[in-house]
Amino acid sequence: MFDQLFRDPALVRRHRDGPFALERATYVASLARQASATQTLRKHARYCLAFAHVVQATPPDRSFTTAEIDGLASEWAASRVDDRRAAAPRWAQSAFRAIATEFLKWLGRWTPPPPTSSPYVREVDDFVAEQRYRLRSPRTCRNRQWQVERFLSYLGQTNCELSAVTPQQVDAYFEHVAPRWSRVSLRSAALALRIWFRHCEAKGWVRSGLAAAILLPRIYREEGIPIGPTWDTVARVITDADGDTPLRRRNAAMLRLLAIYGLRSGEVRRLQVQDVDWVSHRIHVTRSKSGKRDLLPLEPSVEDALRRYVTGARPQGEHAALFLTVRAPFRPLSTGAVYGIVASRLPAADKGRIRKGRGPHGLRHACARHLIEAGLSFKEVGDHLGHRSPDSTQIYAKVNLAALRLVALEDVGGLL
Repeated sequence: MFDQLFRDPALVRRHRDGPFALERATYVASLARQASATQTLRKHARYCLAFAHVVQATPPDRSFTTAEIDGLASEWAASRVDDRRAAAPRWAQSAFRAIATEFLKWLGRWTPPPPTSSPYVREVDDFVAEQRYRLRSPRTCRNRQWQVERFLSYLGQTNCELSAVTPQQVDAYFEHVAPRWSRVSLRSAALALRIWFRHCEAKGWVRSGLAAAILLPRIYREEGIPIGPTWDTVARVITDADGDTPLRRRNAAMLRLLAIYGLRSGEVRRLQVQDVDWVSHRIHVTRSKSGKRDLLPLEPSVEDALRRYVTGARPQGEHAALFLTVRAPFRPLSTGAVYGIVASRLPAADKGRIRKGRGPHGLRHACARHLIEAGLSFKEVGDHLGHRSPDSTQIYAKVNLAALRLVALEDVGGLL
């Protein structure tokens, strides 16, 4: 393996004769099978050799903690600086730390950090189990769990026991987070904590009356209007994304799914290759909130974009996910990656005007508004977006009312 990466015979011998040569060669070969670039393989080989000398000097059963790896990475980075008074390069230290951790995992000599200790793990697990039984959406359960754990962390910082919580302390928590959160976020947190305290009261973990004492912040009538780009902007973004490179083919297919079908980011990221039925020209979509699998007809431009991506741009590998990274090691896209694909393509003029709704959900809002303006009923739009409740679609009525007001003002202006 090493003679394929390096031309200098002395360098090849250094890698072959170094400690853990077989393990290092096997590890680098596994990266090569994932189509990693040659420069990436060389970097991993060099860093693994440097760290192998450290591992060799320790007992065979010795495992390394994250803190120990950080210390070794700092020492290694400092040793690469000629002037000892200069600061060690951050990129070298972080790269060494990441590769050393991966290599130690490969060797089975890495000690994972202990899970964050919390005195209320049992109570939170019990609450989450009940929420999973009541709700269909795993994401809603995770959000409520996050809100509860954040509040419990605040209790720990203030040295307050759960059984001793008072309404005044709950108010103090919201005063603590209010400067950084919008009213919508505060309302979401208040609703989650109200449900949590209702559960705790039923179990006898807290004093009664806490749930009722939590007041939900008021969301004003026009505050909840969905924000996003106009449909003309969406059309330009989709057209500009077209191209023949693997990156452009992937992004063009994703943007069409997000805009034309109004899919959520998670619904696109969960798509698998087998979800596309080329014979019947349909696609299976698993809804994020309800967990329901919908069978949707493939719109011709979407089908063409998907076919161009799957047949000529999608990396071959063991992953079943439809959309993968274009650089090795190939893996499913993250939430942040999908957001960046959309936000980076929004025209500069719209970025200054639209501070929210620049990501995938903005395309979902744009799709809903476009369908309503085209004359579809709220029921039809709700079915298209996969809404479980008509109330979820009614919010777009505000957008129509705002447009009607503009029309009314223009008519009045013409009469004056």
